[in-house]
Amino acid sequence: HREDRMSRHEPAHVIVVGGGLAGLSAAIEAARARAKVTIIEKEPDLGGNSAKATSGINACGTRVQKASGVDDDARFFERDTHVSAKGGTSDMACVAMLSSKGAEGIHWLMDELGVPLTALSQLGGHARKRTHRVPPRDDGTPVPVGYTIMAMARAAAAGIEGIEVKTSCTLRRLLPADGLGPGSGMEVAGIEYQDEAGAVHELRSDAVVITTGGFGFDASVGSLMEQYRPDLLGVPTTNGSFADGSGIKVGKELGANLVDMDKVQLHPTAFIDPKDPGNHTKYLGPEALRGSGGILLDQKGNRFINELDLRSVVSNKILEHCDPYVGPDGTTYRPWSWCV
Repeated sequence: HREDRMSRHEPAHVIVVGGGLAGLSAAIEAARARAKVTIIEKEPDLGGNSAKATSGINACGTRVQKASGVDDDARFFERDTHVSAKGGTSDMACVAMLSSKGAEGIHWLMDELGVPLTALSQLGGHARKRTHRVPPRDDGTPVPVGYTIMAMARAAAAGIEGIEVKTSCTLRRLLPADGLGPGSGMEVAGIEYQDEAGAVHELRSDAVVITTGGFGFDASVGSLMEQYRPDLLGVPTTNGSFADGSGIKVGKELGANLVDMDKVQLHPTAFIDPKDPGNHTKYLGPEALRGSGGILLDQKGNRFINELDLRSVVSNKILEHCDPYVGPDGTTYRPWSWCV
C-alpha cells in the first residue's frame, strides 16, 4: 500500500543545509522516503566536524555489546548522562531518546552504510563499554572512525539518484512562506544561498533541515561565543573554521528558539604544536587515548587525575594543577599536561 500511495504523489523537495553526518543521514533517509533532496554545504567537501571525530559513538543495547557480553541498557546510559550533565540541565525526553534509540543509530550505520562499528571501549563518564569504534587494521594501526563513517556516508549519498549536492555554497537566509515574516510563527518555504562564484539564488522546498553544527571556532567580535560564553574567548579549539554558528544565526533571524547556548564543552586533551603553540586551532587528543590506557602527568611527572572522569572535571584539573606552557621565545600560554 505504501509503494502504491507514494507512486501517485509528486516527490517532496527537502533541503538539507550542512554536510556532516547529521546532514547526510537526514538526506539519505529523506531520499529513501521518495523525497528529492538538495544538500547545501559551504565547504568544498562534505564532512564537517563529523569527519574529525576519532573516539566513537556511544549507544547501549547493541548487538555488538551483546556479542561481547556487555551487560548494558538504557537505565545505565540515562544515569551516566544525568551525572555528566552537571547543573541539572538535562532534557529528560532527549536523554531518554538518546538512551533508548542509540542502538538503532549504530545498527543503521552498520547495516545501511556498512560501517564496521564492532570495537568497544569504555571512555570517560561511562560505566559500561558502550563506545563503538572501527577496529584497527591487522597491523594495529588505528582507523579514524569519523573519517570512515563520512567516507561511507558520502558514497551512499552519491549512489542515490534523488540527492543533489551543492558544495562551496553558503546559506544566506531562510525564506518564509508568502505573507509571513521574521518572528511571526512562520513556515519556512526555502532558502537563499550564495554559490562559489558569488551569485545569489533562491531555492524553494517543502522542508528545510538545518544541520550546520555549532559555533566553537568563532571568537570574533559579535560572535555567538562572545555573546554566550565570553569567558572562553581565546581558548583554543579543535573545531574547523566552518564552525562559526552561521546556521544558528540564520535560524534566529527568522524566529527560531535557541536553547542551552552557554553549554560549550571543553575537551581535556589536544596536541600542542611546539612550532606554533599559540595557534587557535589544535588537533584533538581523542578520548580514546585515555580510554585505551593513557595517563595525564604534570610537569613533575606526577599523575593528578582519574583520566576517565567527566571531561569538565579533567579539564578543570589541568587548568588548576598544571603549569602554563612557555614557548621558546618566553611567551606564556595556557596550562598543559603530558599524556603518556
